[in-house]
Amino acid sequence: MNKKFTYSTLALAMTIALNAQAQEQDDNAQKKEKDVEKISVVGTQIRGGQVSEALAVSVFDENFIADLGVDSGDELMDLIPENGQNFFNEAENIAGGVNAARGDIGAFNLRNLGTGNTLVLLNGRRLVNAASYQTEEVGGSFVPVNSVNSNTIPVGGLKRLEVLRDGASAIYGADAVAGVVNHVLKNDFEGLNISYKYSDFGDLPRNDHTITVDFGQSFNDGKTNVSAFFNHYDRGRVSSLDDPRWSSSDFRDRIPEDSPWAGSTAFRNDSVNSLFGQFDAVASAASSGIRDFITDRSGEFETYPIGDSRCEFTINETTCGAPDGQGAYRFDFNAAGRDLVSELQRTNLFVFINHELENGMESFSEISYYTSDTNLIRHPSASFSTSKLRVAAENYYNPLGPVGSPNRLPDSIIGPDVPEGGMDLIIDNYRFAEFPRIVDNEGTTYRFLTGLRGFYDEWDWESAVSYSKATRDDITRNRVSNTLMQEALNDPTPAAYNPFSGGVNSNIERALIDVTRLAETTLTTFDFKAFRGDLFELPGGDAGVLLGIDWRRETFEDDRDPRLDGTIVFTDWEGDTYPYVSDVVNSSPTPDNSGSRNVTALYAEFQLPLLENLDVQLASRYEDFSDVGSTFVNKLAFGYRPSDMFLLRGSISEAFRAPNLVTINEEIVARNNQRTDWTCVYAAENGGDPGQDILDCRNSTQRIAEGSKDLEPEESVNTSLGFSFTPNDNITITVDYWSIEKENTIGLFGEENHTLLDLVTRLQGSVDNCDTNPAVNRQAPDDDQIAVYTAAGLCPAGDIAFINDRYMNLDNRTLEGVDLGFYFNAELFGGDLDASFNMAKLDTFEQDAGGDAQVLVDAVESGVLPPSYPIEGFADLINKDGNQDYRYNFRVAYRKGDWGGSITGNKVSGFYQSSLTLDDGTRYMIPSVNTYNATLDYRFDLGDNRARIRFGIRNLTDKRAPLADRYFGYFADAHRDIGRNYYVSFKAFL
Repeated sequence: MNKKFTYSTLALAMTIALNAQAQEQDDNAQKKEKDVEKISVVGTQIRGGQVSEALAVSVFDENFIADLGVDSGDELMDLIPENGQNFFNEAENIAGGVNAARGDIGAFNLRNLGTGNTLVLLNGRRLVNAASYQTEEVGGSFVPVNSVNSNTIPVGGLKRLEVLRDGASAIYGADAVAGVVNHVLKNDFEGLNISYKYSDFGDLPRNDHTITVDFGQSFNDGKTNVSAFFNHYDRGRVSSLDDPRWSSSDFRDRIPEDSPWAGSTAFRNDSVNSLFGQFDAVASAASSGIRDFITDRSGEFETYPIGDSRCEFTINETTCGAPDGQGAYRFDFNAAGRDLVSELQRTNLFVFINHELENGMESFSEISYYTSDTNLIRHPSASFSTSKLRVAAENYYNPLGPVGSPNRLPDSIIGPDVPEGGMDLIIDNYRFAEFPRIVDNEGTTYRFLTGLRGFYDEWDWESAVSYSKATRDDITRNRVSNTLMQEALNDPTPAAYNPFSGGVNSNIERALIDVTRLAETTLTTFDFKAFRGDLFELPGGDAGVLLGIDWRRETFEDDRDPRLDGTIVFTDWEGDTYPYVSDVVNSSPTPDNSGSRNVTALYAEFQLPLLENLDVQLASRYEDFSDVGSTFVNKLAFGYRPSDMFLLRGSISEAFRAPNLVTINEEIVARNNQRTDWTCVYAAENGGDPGQDILDCRNSTQRIAEGSKDLEPEESVNTSLGFSFTPNDNITITVDYWSIEKENTIGLFGEENHTLLDLVTRLQGSVDNCDTNPAVNRQAPDDDQIAVYTAAGLCPAGDIAFINDRYMNLDNRTLEGVDLGFYFNAELFGGDLDASFNMAKLDTFEQDAGGDAQVLVDAVESGVLPPSYPIEGFADLINKDGNQDYRYNFRVAYRKGDWGGSITGNKVSGFYQSSLTLDDGTRYMIPSVNTYNATLDYRFDLGDNRARIRFGIRNLTDKRAPLADRYFGYFADAHRDIGRNYYVSFKAFL
């Protein structure tokens, strides 16, 4: 047996082909199809299980999905109330660079518990994770997370989307912590449907095109069915230059005059790093005679475009200069043009083959293929503050270059004391902005699945094997090599890089490179399960049992560019090198990474009709992981119906989430993020520098972390209790309370939290007593820093060199909430009216603070730390940074004869942006957002066939996202800001 086939003999399975059987068991099947709560089967693997009615499941059928007018899975999940923020969106990942999961990708995040806590299924079986992963804030900093790509499933091919809202680890796998999302595709279709959709985005130069084909045919007297689904989506680009709301990175003009934030620089999201940078003389400015004229007291000078009012001396025909302190020439990211939405081409193909064998067995097979290509324009790069390049004294364009250099400033400007050999200059506040970064991203995912089902004695059985693979090829063009740039800065010839040209004929081309990231994930599964519906008799009927075994192998590979993974090494002037410095400007060094695990599971599920009106579900699952041990999880659920109108339901279940493969296998990784040094802020505010004119307290800060095989799995308990009330055939009302209590959440303490701990430690000492947080590694303080810190009563501190932070098991995380549902259908004026309302309300979201985090919480409560100094990721997280306390959607649809129409709506409640909290504790509140959609369609004869034309409007009221302190002026993890758009679609039923 070859190795590949051995890997195919794996583990998983969660089989659901259940809705057909449920219809066969009930004479009132038509009523059940209309009752949203009764068609859902994702909560049990037992076919036709009566307890399925008692499980908390939200179901969105193809009509509901079509009325939303969405074209991608990430757009669909944005409108599901139980789903939280999508941290994998392009607009918010603007700063993630090559370390972000870029391209056509969306994540699943039920309950806002975090990416990676939701189990995602297709027709009841597990899907492979997206090839590329990224980081997400858990605790106080960013932890690697991965997710199934929501865009690999075309929304137009969905028969329905099922969201199991309580825990399902014992049913489907120990990692189904927040719940399960199951995609049910049309896999037994007959006929031919062809549709085309055109979308126009009002004032934006964006047009979308979608082509969809459904085909199915039965052969062999109906024993064989082959059905296929094809979808191609062509999406236009959205640039920051397409709308005045985004055309500048400075959003201060949108702040109301009476706002507490009026006049604040918080909403000024441009950068001090531009083509006109700051330069620091390496030699003593005082000894060279240029202090207080060319440079300030620290030997620093700024550059500006010729004609700028701040100019005090001319450098060349494009650039002038002045001693530092006049203010930097700022770079406006959005005015230069960068994309909110990439240009996209996506294709999906699904093929299903079902065949009834002569011996009574049935075979089923699935082939799926997904591919996407995106092109994205990003802003140009600036060097990290932790590793600065230098203009060599002999650089041809150095204004303080050697005597005889054609670009050395005359002695009448620089005086006679600049050394004959010139002076090296440290480049500060500079951006290589001649060209934008351009990202080309190609993704593919395919899955082969085949299986058999049949009968043996009194047992139904089913078995399947599958293999899935996802790849992601990411290439970023117009990046800058540190090595090549330093060579260009050392060049004494006219071919040198000229940082004093304002980007005009600078010779940047010699240092430009392409940077790649090649990622791959695979999933191989094997499952076998058997069901018997009459194991023994109970007062309420026959007890059913399902026994199963599954096995799976998961792998991932992340192949980084040689300039990032240490193959090509850059060492800066201070001797810093890999793994702390990479050869790519503005990208953190990242080693190649890979890992795998095998998981074997045994499980059992019982359906126990204890009474005619009381059904109980018992389930247990044992899983053995090849890398983190084993677990045994259980679930108990019940449904009690005291009357035909009322159903009481509840469940309690356990979950076990193993550390993902990245957090276990990752080698030492240095990450640079823009962070605030709160020790520095305190010193500035209390040491006579409130405007931070002397100190610079927000910088690119390097965090060093490393994977650990000592991480413990996360464990959780999910509880739900609710009811379903059906007063008549037309109305169903559901209310469900739920809670999740998770232990050992994997996260990081966080860079800013470490600086707060450093501050608390210093506050407990004195100017002469330098007790510090050892995780914060600082450079020696300069004279200015010593003066400010001393005036503030703190032991002086220098700039942060790096912060050591390790993945760790944090304390408990608790979530509680209520789900509400209302469903109505009736005949009205000769037509059919369908209405629904779904709401998810979050009442509690807390990350317990323990250890050092509790020290910080106590310091705030006792007044040692001001309330405006945020403790990231701990204590009460509800309504913080996108953790909305409620979301809802509704739909009202009416059809009479050939005419039909719908109104749908969605609301995301408000929240506060913690980074904008004022010293007195006042929070910046981002208000709630309501959006509405409308459709109108008409069906008609097209020759001997039927056809439908539909006109739709998304965001009917042209609602725009509220102002936030983010890259494009809105909180893209929670909102979209595209405005009203229109579409028309034509579908022929051939």
